[in-house]
Amino acid sequence: MAAEIQDFAKQSGDVESLIDRVEKRLAAELGLEKVRLRRGGEGDSAANPSQEGKARHFPVHRGSEVVAMLEVTPRTSNLSGEQFGALEFLANQLAPALEVCRLIADKVKLERELAEKAKMAFLGDMAARIAHNVKNPLSSMKTLMQLLERDASLPARAQQDCGMVIGEIDRLNKNVSQLLRYAKQARDIDRPCDLEAVVKRVMVLSRAEADRLGVKLDCAVECGSSQVQGGEEAASDIVSNLVVNALEATPSGGSVMVRIVADSIPAGVIALHVEDQGPGVAAAMQEKIFQPFFTTRPGGTGLGLAIVRRRAEEIGGTVECVSPLDANGGARFIVKFPLAARKD
Repeated sequence: MAAEIQDFAKQSGDVESLIDRVEKRLAAELGLEKVRLRRGGEGDSAANPSQEGKARHFPVHRGSEVVAMLEVTPRTSNLSGEQFGALEFLANQLAPALEVCRLIADKVKLERELAEKAKMAFLGDMAARIAHNVKNPLSSMKTLMQLLERDASLPARAQQDCGMVIGEIDRLNKNVSQLLRYAKQARDIDRPCDLEAVVKRVMVLSRAEADRLGVKLDCAVECGSSQVQGGEEAASDIVSNLVVNALEATPSGGSVMVRIVADSIPAGVIALHVEDQGPGVAAAMQEKIFQPFFTTRPGGTGLGLAIVRRRAEEIGGTVECVSPLDANGGARFIVKFPLAARKD
């Protein structure tokens, strides 16, 4: 059994799966009523009765440190000698298995991070090529279409078609720009910025779109200083993408609320809340919506929220989605920014 546990630890690299396997195998093979393997050394000293009745505890040592506690409940009033000896022996074997499993998990995580960085480097190079080879011709095409649209000698239908082409060129330009923003790291992320100023600037720029959609757009600052770390470009990308996403999700007659708050969160952090009155985000989708190119909106690029997450990670912050907010749905996106260091 000890050899099997060691082999499983080497193959899986999943500590939770290892713990589950140990608990099930020990209970089945040693005829025990219940087995729990708790990390962190909680519990009583080896083989001493606990307040839970007939449960017994076997510490898992790594040197002088207790790294886990094996808690077992026999089916009878007490453990037999064979059961006691087997459990003592296995407790001594569990520390290396847990350590191997953790090291493999760390190695896999590091490999994934390196692969992600390599992918982002490739995407950045590809985006730069797209920006050069696509955006410049699109700009020339738009200029030509605008001239044709104003040509009074063209039939009205042709002028309308020119307007449609201009709209499609703008859409393509926006998609290419989003890809470029996602692929490249924001500038000056080591500098502070005024989050309130960024929010107010985005509100001014978004007001016309909110009016067009018939959505009320408000903001509130509920903290003292709004100086955060990360630079204006990262903060602007985060705020603008969240506001655009909220406006598109909210039906006409609804409202979008943007708040900067510092209540009920860890010290050294300021939170940005962007709340919409859309249909909400299902629990199963709340992680997927931050993945690049994943979208539920027809015509969407699936990069807006991916940019938000990437910028948040770059500046040492976090982003999460809380939904539904009430019986009608709604969603609140919360980005936590690290406070800027105070200058002496």
